[in-house]
Order: sequence, then C-alpha cells, then structure tokens
Amino acid sequence: MNTTEDPAVERLLVPDMALTAAEYFAVDKNEKVLVLLTDMSSYADALSIVSNRMDQIPSKDSMPGSLYSDLAKIYEKAAQFPSGGSITILAVTTLSGGDITHAVPDNTGYITEGQLFLRLDSDVSKVVVDPFRSLSRLKQLVQGKKTREDHPQVMNAAVRLYADAANAKTKQENGFDLTDYDQRTLSFAKDYSKQLMAIDVNLNTVEMLDKTWELLSAHFKPTEVNMKQELVDKYWK
Repeated sequence: MNTTEDPAVERLLVPDMALTAAEYFAVDKNEKVLVLLTDMSSYADALSIVSNRMDQIPSKDSMPGSLYSDLAKIYEKAAQFPSGGSITILAVTTLSGGDITHAVPDNTGYITEGQLFLRLDSDVSKVVVDPFRSLSRLKQLVQGKKTREDHPQVMNAAVRLYADAANAKTKQENGFDLTDYDQRTLSFAKDYSKQLMAIDVNLNTVEMLDKTWELLSAHFKPTEVNMKQELVDKYWK
C-alpha cells in the first residue's frame, strides 16, 4: 500500500511486486491466482508526477505519453499457462468526476478484456453495475455455450427494456405523459437494479437468469420481450 505521503516511485513498484508474486504461484506452483489492483488511478498519478519531474512533455489529462504502454505492461500479464496455473487481474480505476473519457479509464478500456462500470443508482440508493457502460469482449465464448441456452436472449431483452426505462425517465423528467408501457419499464428497471445489478447481490448465473425471467414475467407480456418462442415457452414464469 502506497499513500500520498510516501514516494511516488514506490507506488510505481506496487503492481510489479504483486504480479511478480502472482507469477511465482502461477508458474512455479501451478496455482490459479487473482490479483486485485486498486487504485490504478493513483498509479497513473504517480506516473504523471515522475514524468513531470523528468521534464517530459505531458499528453492527455497531464498524463505521460507512455501511459498506454505502462498500463498494458501490467494488464497484459494476465495469462493462462499450459501447466494449469493462471493469472487473472481485476484492476480498479476511479473516475475523476465520473468522466469515463479521462485518459486512465479510456486507455484501460482499450487494453482490458472488459470492464464493469459502477455508479450510484439514486432510484434504489445502491451502487449498481451500469449495463450501458460495462463491456465484455469474451462473453460470446461462453454465453449459451458454457452457460444456459437462454443467456444471450435474456441479456439482450433485459438491457433493451432497461434502455426503454431510461427513455421513459427522460420523458418523465421533461414533463411528458407516460404510457402504461413506460410505467412498467420504470418499475422493471427499479427491480432489476435492486435485485440483480446492485453490487451486494450474490447470485450464480442460473439464479440470475431465473430471477430475470421472474422480473420479465412480472412486468411484461411474452410478446413484449422479443425472445424466441421456444425459450418463452420453456422459461416464462
């Protein structure tokens, strides 16, 4: 742990120290290792401090021009080894004022295989995973293949209806009348956030799929979810 009262150079060493230990357990001991790196924004700040003291010309958001390479050197140590060991990296990046276009989260998004974007949902007073800004570049390898057959369709339907709720909320804030469908999407979004996307929810994949079907059935008609009829016949609550 490196705090602001400690030398910035020490902060640059912390990720390497953690990953060196991870490589030992993954390569020599064939262990599956999870590395938690928090907060990578502080690491980037240390990079900025050091580069400025070296009189390097800053790039976007006062960060050094080497920021992408510096982050990639760390993130791309995630690997699966033939011997059975592996390194999984979960890096946390805080956003300055919630700005996802800042250089640190922007570069992180380009390098990593996906991200979970967390925000405070004022409707349920909980921190939730925002489906619009979260991303997985590997989901197609497992969705409906290693997970249940309905996974891709359920995800698409839920996110589409959640987007409809966001549009309904905009209409409401601008003083427009809401339709019955709008009211139901808002009710669905509130339950979906509280029961599925809040970070204190702990469900496995099957439980989450079943819960989503339950919420869809409670708020919509089968014809409104736009899913394959055979899946609706099999899973509709």
